[in-house]
Amino acid sequence: MKRERKIDTNFYDELQVVVETRVLSQEGLKENDRIEKLPGQPHNLDFAQYGGYVTVDEKASLGCSSLAYGAMQELGPFRVASDGKTLHHNPYAWNKVANVLFLESPVGVGFSYTNTTSNLKKSGDKMTADDNYVFLLNCLKRFPEYKDKDFYISGESCVGHYVLQLAHNIVRHNKLENNTTINLKGIIV
Repeated sequence: MKRERKIDTNFYDELQVVVETRVLSQEGLKENDRIEKLPGQPHNLDFAQYGGYVTVDEKASLGCSSLAYGAMQELGPFRVASDGKTLHHNPYAWNKVANVLFLESPVGVGFSYTNTTSNLKKSGDKMTADDNYVFLLNCLKRFPEYKDKDFYISGESCVGHYVLQLAHNIVRHNKLENNTTINLKGIIV
């Protein structure tokens, strides 16, 4: 027999208001974010790159940039050459088999920023999970072709708890009516 769970709707109502006020129009922004060429980049790429402030792989330590470390030294499409000026193809890049999104989180890490410095003082697990969820909603509005794709979240070391909290937010929001559904299939910690 299936047990019914009682849902604390006060929490969902409060969270829904927060999410609704922070999801922004993404119309026309996708092509503005396309990266045609990086300095020192090899020619004839068979994939598209985007960057910008639709700001998921999260890196090992709090304060460690996912883009600078994860994308450029581990699983991204390029590695920085020893001259520090040019890029070369990474033969082990994850984008050969999947679409990879590098997320700078929590606010203040890497290229992430806030317009309200008080956010830096109150940043914590809940705020990070909520910010990351809103980021995903904005990203799916900007790139709707990924809306129905399978979605996995990965993170290593102490960032693993952000992975769990983001997954928890996704599962909760997916149960709400009239909400964008994120097709979460699994997590990698």
